[in-house]
Amino acid sequence: MQRPTHHLQTLQVYQMAFQGSVAVARWAQPLLEASEVYLIQQFLATSQAVRAHLAAALGQRRHHEGFIAALSTAQLQSAEMQTWIEAAIAAGYLAPDAGQDLYDHYRSLYTALDHLMATASTATISLEKNAETALPAIA
Repeated sequence: MQRPTHHLQTLQVYQMAFQGSVAVARWAQPLLEASEVYLIQQFLATSQAVRAHLAAALGQRRHHEGFIAALSTAQLQSAEMQTWIEAAIAAGYLAPDAGQDLYDHYRSLYTALDHLMATASTATISLEKNAETALPAIA
């Protein structure tokens, strides 16, 4: 049986998005003074957008359509991140090995989001039940 999901941070897809975002930030930090600041800003913004849309999805978990829409947007951002990674490798800003690792990470996240959307009806019910049981009783 799965552990109850009381916080966004306990979701595996959020943890994956967070790890990817941290890896991007570590890679981008020394390059912020480079001439291609736009590329670095896009990396940072896109990696943060994945996490933000996952948070929005959790907020929409009681509304199936909203939940799916937010997860879909997070998945779109994950795919966009892969294109930025390809561009950074091609431009020489990201080493091919590090780029492939980061690309694979976001591909795994994309797949995990796909699975979460495919099982969204049970996921929304499960998340809702866990949230209800996490609340203290009101006297």
